[in-house]
Amino acid sequence: MPVPTDWTLEGKVALVTADARGWATVFAAALAEAGADVAIAGHSAEHVESAANAVRGMGKRAETLVGDFDGFDDTDAAADRVVSRLGGLDILIHASQTALGKPALDTTEFEWNTVMDGNAGSAFRWARAAGRRMVTQGNGHIVNVISEMAERGLSNHAPFSASQGAIQQMTRSLALEWGTAGVRINCIATGWMELNPPPLEEQQKELLVRYLPLRRKGTPDDIAALLIYLAGNFSDFTTGQTIFVDGGAMAHA
Repeated sequence: MPVPTDWTLEGKVALVTADARGWATVFAAALAEAGADVAIAGHSAEHVESAANAVRGMGKRAETLVGDFDGFDDTDAAADRVVSRLGGLDILIHASQTALGKPALDTTEFEWNTVMDGNAGSAFRWARAAGRRMVTQGNGHIVNVISEMAERGLSNHAPFSASQGAIQQMTRSLALEWGTAGVRINCIATGWMELNPPPLEEQQKELLVRYLPLRRKGTPDDIAALLIYLAGNFSDFTTGQTIFVDGGAMAHA
């Protein structure tokens, strides 16, 4: 995607978390296009390597970290490795999600715990691991890519919506806690997005798409420029915010 030429991340090191949606490849490529070296962390070697290849294709350094990262020790070790291999850690993009669509009365305790830990727990672990370094160095930018379900209800998605709201509130609290230390932390809340949506004519046959003011689904490219803005020093007076990129869906709320 074209990145404005004055939005440079040259000399910065970013860490992106990846999931099976494939969005991390888009985000990692955008960060590299803006000049950053990028590490990618996730449980799928395939998706992590895909994002790393996109970074290398932009002529920047990439580091891959594959694992479950389900404890503080794991995320701390991963952040240490990024610093050791790439020379620092200036940007964290937490972009992985664990989804569940199921009636509340049928949701098991295991499923609730899995969704809450896979989303809110993971976001806190990664923010804590990156924040330890950013607070010490006096500068850093964290962007949590969440769903607009943080503020909208959705039938059969109670655990997922709760986890997204938790990340949003965590972001606000950390913005207060770390602001004077030079760390900025914000959310991008997305609407209905797909990596490769069908042609526009096909999309507009869907009731959901006809509900959206812009009459189309989004793609990760629709938030890449905003992500670069929030990852750089040009957004240093912005923290604790949630910016919705959803084709106008929240205007209905």
